[in-house]
Amino acid sequence: MIQSAETVLQKLQQGSYAPIYFLQGEESYHIDAITKQVADTLLTPAERSFNLTIFYGKECSMAALLTQARRPPIGTAKQVVIVKEAQEMSDLKQANGQKLLLNYLRCPSAATVLLFAYKYKTIDGRSLLYKALANHTVVVTAQKLYAQQLPAFIQSIVKKMGCTITDKAIGMLQTCLGNDLTKIANELHKLGINLTEGSSITDRMVETYIDLYQPFNIFALQKAIMQKDYAKSCQIVGQSAANIQAHAALPVVALLYNCFSKLIVLHETKATELTMLAQQIEVPPYFVPDYLNALKNYTLPQTLQNITYIYQADLQLKGIEPAPSTQQILQLLVFKLLHEIH
Repeated sequence: MIQSAETVLQKLQQGSYAPIYFLQGEESYHIDAITKQVADTLLTPAERSFNLTIFYGKECSMAALLTQARRPPIGTAKQVVIVKEAQEMSDLKQANGQKLLLNYLRCPSAATVLLFAYKYKTIDGRSLLYKALANHTVVVTAQKLYAQQLPAFIQSIVKKMGCTITDKAIGMLQTCLGNDLTKIANELHKLGINLTEGSSITDRMVETYIDLYQPFNIFALQKAIMQKDYAKSCQIVGQSAANIQAHAALPVVALLYNCFSKLIVLHETKATELTMLAQQIEVPPYFVPDYLNALKNYTLPQTLQNITYIYQADLQLKGIEPAPSTQQILQLLVFKLLHEIH
């Protein structure tokens, strides 16, 4: 039976369990959430000592796994058997291992909840194995969320925290963290440690919070560059980037690349309506005026040239091209972005 992650989590919270779960897909957040829910709620802490078995795909044979799944639980009605990193399980790719699993699917143990966490990949939907899994197990395929789906996800996490969040704060989280759901959830929970129930998460909180985990305030840097404020940009990089390492600077360069890529779209578009512009550059509507103001500071040739400068800095930070220190790379990049060089 194919189900969504949200449906499965809701059923688990209601105490409804299936004999077998097969969790697959690119997005690890929901796979981890369902795995944790099964492990933490079906058994008490005392029962887990004898009735929670965790295998890892690389070290697990199908025969050993199913032998454990068929064993009766000790002192309780259920046992839980989890295969983490199931995508590394060689028997799942071989006929003999698949045959053993198919036999178990037809008659699973009523006293066992068996869960496969098959991360970052999916079983071929045309295969006999997948069809059998779909018929006899709960199959969840966790896909990466699109940009327009992220606000609802962020709001759902914040709601569980007993808080609210402003639209601008949501947009800033999207800009900084992308669509990595695990990272978004972790960062929100860290922020939530200092919040009381009923608090509202604002853009100022997000800006301050993200600043704690970045080499410098990337929102302030992007804003200064969009406004073509050379003094402010140099101040941000100069004061905070002395000890920055290349791997920490790469997200900053990626953010600047995304910023100027959006300016290219705005230079080329014929749209004028705010909502349409927001859709074209994939940002919330309240960010569009900032980009339109930046459009006045950078002509299309300048914008294209700046993309080239950012690309060169990216290669230098990755060690593909010779370069001075990371701080000097960033300082030179800022100078080039804000000055038209002939």
